[in-house]
Order: sequence, then structure tokens, then C-alpha cells
Amino acid sequence: MLEGWVRNGDVRIHYLDNTGSSNENIPLVMVPGLAETGEDYSDILEALLPRRVIVITMRGRGQSDTPHHGYTLRDHAEDISSVINHVDIGKFVLFGYATGVIYSLRYAADHMSQISGIIIGDYPAVSLDFQEGWSEFFAKIPGRHGNVLDRMTMETLKEIEKDSEEVSFLEDLKNMDFPVLILRSSSGKAGLTEEGAKEYLAAVPDGRIRILDEDGEEPVAEEFVHALDDFFQEIEN
Repeated sequence: MLEGWVRNGDVRIHYLDNTGSSNENIPLVMVPGLAETGEDYSDILEALLPRRVIVITMRGRGQSDTPHHGYTLRDHAEDISSVINHVDIGKFVLFGYATGVIYSLRYAADHMSQISGIIIGDYPAVSLDFQEGWSEFFAKIPGRHGNVLDRMTMETLKEIEKDSEEVSFLEDLKNMDFPVLILRSSSGKAGLTEEGAKEYLAAVPDGRIRILDEDGEEPVAEEFVHALDDFFQEIEN
């Protein structure tokens, strides 16, 4: 496993690379959820070998730098872009989980020619304008990997709240001429409702929905890896 850092302006962005071969397999780039880091996906990077997989830790989390300001959608999308430009992997499939979906859709809308497919991880195609007090509320929610404030600061959460805006990517999706896989938890505990899934299909009628029979706490495991493998097999064939 290789780890590296790249600069997006003055901000260093951390990524993990399983160094798999991208000669025969389309690479995968993963964007974690709001309070996650690349290390949370290390088991998936291993499980998907020999396919090359890169996972990016967004600013303000993990080993990436934590700037005092600059947490807009565009800032996060540029974090993705800085890593992609550095690793030079050609066309790839982009996967976003939870809030990482929004960062991924912002990137994809601006770089469609680089994308071979996109995987939506249990989150609607709409960025929310977080109201005052959201940061305190979110900090108290039990995270998938422990206490949120053990993984990012309250100051970062407040900056995310301040910089948030309502943006829908449903119209952008209509222009995305590549396969789309929509993953949704059977538990209904996570972010994508049945109505939200229908909105995706209205924008991308050829999109595939796959319901993962899990508890909404992980995008994991065997079933998750099988869903990705099936999607890649379809694209590559």
C-alpha cells in the first residue's frame, strides 16, 4: 500500500493507493463520507486487488491538512482533482460514499471526459444548505468509526456548515454519458431514500440500483465488493 500527499494550493491532501495494475482493469477512485478518512477503506483497497484503487482523504480530515477556511463544494472537488492530476491514471470509475457523493458529482460534472462510470453510495444527488446548529447536531451523531470529533474538529464542522449551499446535480446527471450504479442500504438508515433513488433513475434511466442487505453502518464487506466487481465487469465487457 502506497500513501502520498499532493498540494491543492496551500492545502496538502492525503491519499492511499493499493498500487494495483490499471493496464487490464479500469481504476477506481474513492471519496469517503463526511467524517471518514482513507484508512477507513484500506480493507476495500486490499479486497479489490489487482484492480488499482485510490482513496482520497478530504481536507480537514485524517492526514490531510486542516485549513481554517475553504470548505465549499468546489474546494472539495479540487481536492479530488489535485490527486487525479498527480497520479495520472487515465479514465477511471469514481465512487462517493454519503457526503462524498456530492463531492464526486461536483468533480464529475466538471470532468466528464475523465470518467468511465460513477458509483453513488447511499446519498441523494442534492447538496444541502446546512442551517446554523447543524455542526453541533452532527458532532453528536455516532459515527461509523467512532466519535466524529475524534476525526475532525468542531471548527472544521462549523466551516463546512458555513460554506454549505443547496445544489442539485440531477440536471448534470442527465448529461453524464457513462454507466451509473446507485447503491442503497436495505435498512433505510443511511442517506438515500426510495424517493431519492427514483430521482436518480429519472435523471439516468439506464442507471442501476443495487440494494445492499446491510445495516446502514458500513458500505462494506463482501456484498459491497461483489456489487463493485459486477459493475466493473459490465463496463469492461
